[in-house]
Amino acid sequence: TQSKTELEDELATLMGGRLAEELVLEDVTSGAAMDLRQATEIARRMVCEWGMSKKMGPLTYGHREEHIYLGRDITRSEDYSEETAREIDKEIRRILNAAEARARDILTTNLDKLKKLGEELLEKETLAAEEIRELLGLPQPDNGKPETAPSDEADSRTEETAEPANEDTSVKLE
Repeated sequence: TQSKTELEDELATLMGGRLAEELVLEDVTSGAAMDLRQATEIARRMVCEWGMSKKMGPLTYGHREEHIYLGRDITRSEDYSEETAREIDKEIRRILNAAEARARDILTTNLDKLKKLGEELLEKETLAAEEIRELLGLPQPDNGKPETAPSDEADSRTEETAEPANEDTSVKLE
């Protein structure tokens, strides 16, 4: 279970990778495709499954399914109108645009830190949360627990994200 605020934070994070490319490289690559797909799916579920849209209300909207039959065209099965589908699409776009604007604000405010982190990642490829905090001059967590070494799960992260392996080691730039 995640709150609306947590989901909005996750959406801003997902939109941040593509924006970082745009801000630093002045170009975008296909590298953010999975992030965009995941962000779109979260926003769709916020609107259609979890009732987290003021505009669409506390309702659930079934999936629009496409069925392909051998020798026939694609047929669709849906339980809402085309007008409702357009409104759902608009609301998903509004949520993603808000997440992108938030990510842009955070990244432009911290552009010097973003560039410094990028340069370090080019040199070392991966960084632990503690190294990121030290590099950027951010405070170390004081939660009474020592930071754990990165797990195998952390090894599956891409170098560009430099995301911590667990919540205890997250780094906030806001």
